[in-house]
Amino acid sequence: MTIRTLGGLFVVVAIAGLSTGCAEKEKQMIADLEAQYNELSQQNENLRSRLAESENRRMQLQSEADQKDTALAARNQEIRKLQEQLADSPDPAAGSGEQWERGLTGDRVTVGSDILFASGSATLTGDGKQTLDRIAADLRNQYAGKPVRVYGYTDSDPIRHTRDQWQDNLDLSAGRAMAVTRYLIEKGIDEERIETVAMGETNFVASNDTAEGKARNRRVEIIVIR
Repeated sequence: MTIRTLGGLFVVVAIAGLSTGCAEKEKQMIADLEAQYNELSQQNENLRSRLAESENRRMQLQSEADQKDTALAARNQEIRKLQEQLADSPDPAAGSGEQWERGLTGDRVTVGSDILFASGSATLTGDGKQTLDRIAADLRNQYAGKPVRVYGYTDSDPIRHTRDQWQDNLDLSAGRAMAVTRYLIEKGIDEERIETVAMGETNFVASNDTAEGKARNRRVEIIVIR
């Protein structure tokens, strides 16, 4: 009886130990599965967050693209309008023979100050007046009624010999531009059409380091605005 009892106790103890071991394994498996679930949930949340960011970025890029399309359409319309105006504008070559340059916003003729004036002077020369006579004819005929701007420019040399007349190059360019404007008015150009602008030594078209470059920079530009 004692042996059986001891044997029975041994069997019971063995079975209880086996049950305890299975329970620990199950708990560990549950813990591992929960950890995997939590990790997968976090990964899923991260992916959803990245997807939302990508969608916001896509919408932002789409908005920017729409704005660019609108701006391009507006520029294209402006270009077409200017092209139509250019096609309807008179041909500069059909005028007096002066070298009018056609542009998108207007036509321009450039006359060297050395033709129009003596050095340091704002009094028109004979040759200068003849040149302006031809330009005035173009303004009266092929450019009738259109706004005109007269720009005066100088080189970068400071005023030396005529400082009693001109404060600086800006002052000289103003005097020369006004002399051209007044002559054009005398030749029948409505003064309401003309705007006079003094530029001084700014906006040079050539280097002021050479005599040739300075001569090119001393100029009067007459622009017809379309």
